[in-house]
Amino acid sequence: MRQIRISNCEPGMILGKAIFNDNLILLEAGALLTNSYIERLKDLGITEVYIDDDISGGVVIPDVVKEETRREAIRFIKESMENYTSMQLLNSAEAIEIVNKILEEILSSDDVIINLMDIKTRDSYTYFHCVNVCILSVITGIKLNLNTAHLRELGVGALLHDIGKLMIPAEILLKKAALSTNEYEIVKEHSIYGYNILRKLPLISEASARVALEHHERIDGKGYPNGLKGDQIHLFSKIVAITDIFDALTSNRIYRDKISANQALEYMTVIAAPTLDTRVLNCFIEIIPPFPVGSGVVLNNGEKGVVIGINKNFPTRPVVRIVFNSDGSKKELFEEINLAEKVGYTIINNTELIKQS
Repeated sequence: MRQIRISNCEPGMILGKAIFNDNLILLEAGALLTNSYIERLKDLGITEVYIDDDISGGVVIPDVVKEETRREAIRFIKESMENYTSMQLLNSAEAIEIVNKILEEILSSDDVIINLMDIKTRDSYTYFHCVNVCILSVITGIKLNLNTAHLRELGVGALLHDIGKLMIPAEILLKKAALSTNEYEIVKEHSIYGYNILRKLPLISEASARVALEHHERIDGKGYPNGLKGDQIHLFSKIVAITDIFDALTSNRIYRDKISANQALEYMTVIAAPTLDTRVLNCFIEIIPPFPVGSGVVLNNGEKGVVIGINKNFPTRPVVRIVFNSDGSKKELFEEINLAEKVGYTIINNTELIKQS
């Protein structure tokens, strides 16, 4: 299984992963793509899908959280944001129950290396984003040796970190053009709205609520809403600040295309690093492979292939199935190489393998 842009899909390709919209299955895994299916997915704002083909045959993309658990969490966030009123508070007990499931599945996993596999529709970014940030934050917390109670608090805060956006007008949140200065100031208010919403809820701790308030604070004091610095910012908020940035960068937005995991990590470790907590960032980097399983890569000799395995101790040197020669011709027999054992080979770029036999 591998990911491919919808613009490069062709009739006859086999869907590798089911596609959901509003928690309903649009297409099951194994479905044969047709022109009408492809056009419908484009209309929904879906920009990538997973396919099964000869290039990715036998490639399994692991996930630390079950698909049904993700869908349950997405449903909860969607319904909470759509149905919220001052007279009908969020169901904090359900939020904790969902985080407990996520936490249990992550802790029972043999490997906490992340492969985010969600396929977002145009209007579902916020819901998927909240769930991804929760998962990424909990795994980062595990790397930081947080105890189970703290992981639960962190997970709840991360899951609900953007809940204040329900108070922001949709025409601003979904605006395709750049926000005006005034509109940006309105969006920034979501952190205060979120904190005020969460502090009213039973069972939600102050630490969890602070995540909503502080996830846009930066250790250099240039964040918002209060310009906090360094240790004035709660550890949970420092974690979510990092996972929030990463998932946003690696997701397609209304106003820009996503970038690869490798590019996002480079941005975070070079450009954004002075604004982020170093210890947390280093732990986060350990759980994110720059070249995830199923991604296409170009080697320094010009050959192209698909990543089929991750070396935990050498994340920049995965196992690659070589599919195309340097001249662009397809290999008759694919070659699998472990870059951790082949010092002469390096990955120089991401690519998309669009040819099929």
